[in-house]
Amino acid sequence: MVPLSRIALSPFKHLNRLPRGGDRDIGAGYVMAITAVGVTVLYYLIVAVTYLLLGMGSGSGFTGAILRFAVVGLASGVVTLSAVVAPVLFVTGIAAWRVVPPSQRYGGAIGGLLAMGFAYLVAGGLGVVLAPVYAVTTGSPVVGSIIGSAGIVFGAFLVTSWMAIPAGVLTGTLYERSLDD
Repeated sequence: MVPLSRIALSPFKHLNRLPRGGDRDIGAGYVMAITAVGVTVLYYLIVAVTYLLLGMGSGSGFTGAILRFAVVGLASGVVTLSAVVAPVLFVTGIAAWRVVPPSQRYGGAIGGLLAMGFAYLVAGGLGVVLAPVYAVTTGSPVVGSIIGSAGIVFGAFLVTSWMAIPAGVLTGTLYERSLDD
């Protein structure tokens, strides 16, 4: 029987097949990007199950509509959000692993935590910086756009951080352990 730790570490052993995946920091970027996609899929699965349970509980034709439209809508949400979040986490994963020295005990956990934290900060910063551009092009009030974009990022943090941060810490730890083997 293969030990559980060996099974958990085996996917990380193949990162060197990706461009510069053998580099410690670039490999960490790949791991964080993959983690972002996994968390996005998990989030949308939770949303789908919640909608389905709410629809079944209502006793209306809501369940049929959910089954017809939810698959396409949720799949498009996963793809769209992953296309935005994965590159951000790739970059923040690289940055986090460059900050945390290889000799640091629990470096993978610290790197995963930093990468997720950096990702939320980068998303908030981009939202606040791009909000005035949106406001000027659409004729919306600038202050309202900035507050709205900050509110969206804060809401996203509240809704997703409970699973994204532990996932980042876990995958960061597993990645760092795979480098030691």
